[in-house]
Amino acid sequence: MSFIDRKSIDNFKPMLADYLMIKHNININQPFTCLNPDHEDRHPSMSYYAKGNICNCFSCGTHYDIFDLIGLDYGVESFKEKLEIADKLYPNISEIVFKKFDVVEADNNVIDFTNYFQKCISKINKTDYLNERKINPELLKKYNVGYDEKREMVVFPINKNCYFARSVTGDGKIKSKGTSYLWNENLINSDNKLIYITESIIDSLSLETIDSDVKTVALNGLPNYKRLLKIVEENKYNGTFVLAFDNDKTGAMYQDIVKEELEKLKVSSFSLTLISGTGVKDLNEALIKNKDSLMKNYKYVNDNLKIIISKREEERNSEIEL
Repeated sequence: MSFIDRKSIDNFKPMLADYLMIKHNININQPFTCLNPDHEDRHPSMSYYAKGNICNCFSCGTHYDIFDLIGLDYGVESFKEKLEIADKLYPNISEIVFKKFDVVEADNNVIDFTNYFQKCISKINKTDYLNERKINPELLKKYNVGYDEKREMVVFPINKNCYFARSVTGDGKIKSKGTSYLWNENLINSDNKLIYITESIIDSLSLETIDSDVKTVALNGLPNYKRLLKIVEENKYNGTFVLAFDNDKTGAMYQDIVKEELEKLKVSSFSLTLISGTGVKDLNEALIKNKDSLMKNYKYVNDNLKIIISKREEERNSEIEL
């Protein structure tokens, strides 16, 4: 994680409300059972206080901010570890200040990055970052991936008004201001019966590297799953998702959350890992360190899911005929 100053650390604290609702399924508008593991709370005695960004128990006196709860939930003690988890849960908090670089701002304050993208595309050969990550070079052309030489960042255009960028020298990530669009969100339509959902663009490109026909969408940060739900609902998507998040506690937590929310929308999904037995955390790391194992796992999962989907369609057609 890149350096975060005191001001940025404070920006995480208001996320306590979201954390309580998503992680603990708590209604913050009323008292809830105390989260202190040493307090056997028979009557809800803890409340959320927006003014101080804390939750406080009027019975045992315990009060927690978001970092305290992360420590309890993830079993970490050092503030550095808590901060790293918070940064992963809410990656856009520590946003690097955007510096203008040949951009045009329209009257409605929507920025057109077309010229910026063209300059970045012309510089893509200035970095070996994606080559080192074993991404198929053809995908860079397909998606007009570029390189911002001044900021030392690979730039992934989402549309003409939005992009995501990743540092080639550290862990820094930025998103252009405005709507947090998904990578390839246009794929979420009735034509695509099976779509893989990943955490990052790099993970999506990793899947496309081993199968050029795969349909994959990246959340661009786990908390952006709400955008996924919005697109699913708007497009009345009725296909199947594979939730292929990172192989860690945070990834597992969000897979459960997203699967549950999709069920409410009556959308089929499978929550699984494609990197079991590879000894790595994410799809790109698997591609780099154990490509053969990743391809084997993917082929097994993909072939079986296609069979399942085909049988479901046959059953539906039979019911319609009856």
